[in-house]
Amino acid sequence: MGLNSSGAGAGVAAALSLLAGPAHAVSLDQACAMFASKLDTAVQAGDQAKAQLIFQDGTQRIAQRFNGATCPTVKPPAGN
Repeated sequence: MGLNSSGAGAGVAAALSLLAGPAHAVSLDQACAMFASKLDTAVQAGDQAKAQLIFQDGTQRIAQRFNGATCPTVKPPAGN
């Protein structure tokens, strides 16, 4: 049983590394464009709470994945 659980863990780790790989291939400009699109969709739907969460999460993710970078063209949703 020990071999199966470690094998499964290795399989999960391999799957996660495959999923993480393409995320690193995205440029900052591409990431900012995707972030802006998600935010715009929430704003256009009139969902200010979701827009605020997307902005907060997106800002943190961009900074984490791109060494503290920001998306200067992506502005916080109105109503802050």
